[in-house]
Amino acid sequence: GLQVAECLKVLKIPTCRNLTVFMLMTGLAGQIYHSTFSMAGPSFFKLTAKDLGMFQTMSGVIGLISNTFVVGALEKALSQRSIITLGASILVCTFTAYSFATSFEHLLVIGFVSAFPSMAMYTTVTSMVTRGTPREVSATVIGLGHAARSLCGIVAPTIGGYLYKDQGVPGVGFTCAAIMVAAAVWSQVSQVTVPSAKSKEL
Repeated sequence: GLQVAECLKVLKIPTCRNLTVFMLMTGLAGQIYHSTFSMAGPSFFKLTAKDLGMFQTMSGVIGLISNTFVVGALEKALSQRSIITLGASILVCTFTAYSFATSFEHLLVIGFVSAFPSMAMYTTVTSMVTRGTPREVSATVIGLGHAARSLCGIVAPTIGGYLYKDQGVPGVGFTCAAIMVAAAVWSQVSQVTVPSAKSKEL
């Protein structure tokens, strides 16, 4: 397991600490959404098993396309900081739209739009953490990132279940949107920049 001392050492690095907080926020929003979708799909949106399968397949295909073609093109046109801020902002809009969704067609549009920024942010943040961290602690950084996602996976279903039971789909959507607003703001006010790939200094 991760050693506490090593984790604290890593979290003293501004870029790593700030990106870890960003990952926690985006991961929490994503996990809350995904943990409740299996309940909302059949009960609220009246989706069949075939519909759910089609939706998941579409998300997977878009993720593959995003990582293969989109991320590289975006990094040539925008800074990594701009990519994660733009991605978080798009997800604010899609989670808000999810709050008003009532049909499978709405979900397809929302899923299509949100899949690209989700995958682009994940890939970009991973790259930023790796480049912004000294090599001797890179393994700890990777482990810390996985631990952050695991923590979200533990906490989010409880939060999501409560929200869905008490507020329904609108409550889930607006809560996830609010978390993503915080993530977008955090990406701007915190130090999340890393040296250019052409720079020799880390």
